[in-house]
Amino acid sequence: MATASISLPPTEQSDSLPVPHSRSARYDVLRVIACLAVILLHLAATIVMERDLFGTLHWHISNALDAATRWCVPVFVMLSGALLLDPQKYAGHRAFWVRRMSRLLPALIAWPTIYFAWRAFYWHEPLSLEIIARDMALGRPYIHLYFLFLIAGLYLVTPFLAKALATFSLSQLRDLILIMAGLAMGANLFDFLASSAFTIFVPYLTYYLAGWYCARLRIEQPSRLAVTIMLAATVTTLLTAILVSTRGYDDRWAFYFYEDFSPTDMVMAVGLFLLILQGTISPKVESIAQTLAPLTLGVYVAHPIVVELLRYSYFLAVPILLRPPYYVPVTLLLTCAITFSLVALMQQVPGLRRIV
Repeated sequence: MATASISLPPTEQSDSLPVPHSRSARYDVLRVIACLAVILLHLAATIVMERDLFGTLHWHISNALDAATRWCVPVFVMLSGALLLDPQKYAGHRAFWVRRMSRLLPALIAWPTIYFAWRAFYWHEPLSLEIIARDMALGRPYIHLYFLFLIAGLYLVTPFLAKALATFSLSQLRDLILIMAGLAMGANLFDFLASSAFTIFVPYLTYYLAGWYCARLRIEQPSRLAVTIMLAATVTTLLTAILVSTRGYDDRWAFYFYEDFSPTDMVMAVGLFLLILQGTISPKVESIAQTLAPLTLGVYVAHPIVVELLRYSYFLAVPILLRPPYYVPVTLLLTCAITFSLVALMQQVPGLRRIV
């Protein structure tokens, strides 16, 4: 985030925080494209992590796709910050916690349970109470569910952050974000970001505050942001290929530029957030996004099961679809069609609606 806000010079309308704008279709566009990027990232990563494919054209294409979508979780966090950190929303922190946690807790209970069962019965993992307790404490019952624990932590501190923001000028907030981003990036460089379910949210406070800050900037020529985003994605792609080639898959630096607190990922996240909020978007795209946005949390948590069932069905019936030229595009389309439809159906069932 730090390098992003330095390299994208905004035009500040005033030194005080402007009145927050209302929730708009642009936020829904951000939510939907971030959700689609998560799915694409996971599919591309399957090819990237196939060591036998390293150096092939398919590996390099998948690496480019993976690198170009690494902004997805930071953008989700920025979006939450833009929507939730309004100082005028909070009469009391308890009311906020009750409202937000009543929505999040069912998902926090249900989806780890579902994925532990999935690990036991589909992957035949020998799970024990000790393993379950450890993975819950780490916030990692499955590879993507850390996001639920991350958001829960942000919810806990949101009322206090929101009140503090009422006393900040825009330039003061910018400086605070730069300091926090520098600390998070430095900790990440030295591999000090190891986290638990209780602390995983802490470095993401940088993105959380950045969402509130960036939603209040005015960019003179937002279309230029696209060049910055593409440049950052290109650098991530090239440096990852070089590092994997020279250091090997098992070295901690091999995939450093994929990480949420690498400088290039920070640039992509901030640049894309600003571009979507202030660039030109077709009203039709906004309309589609408004329809799909309420489904995105459910799609995020459910899509790995759909992807893994598709892979198993390919293995049984259409093995050619496991090959790189077909796997990512076909599985992306099928996963989106199946998962969005499934979540839309789940939202019609009172008991299931609360977890998606």
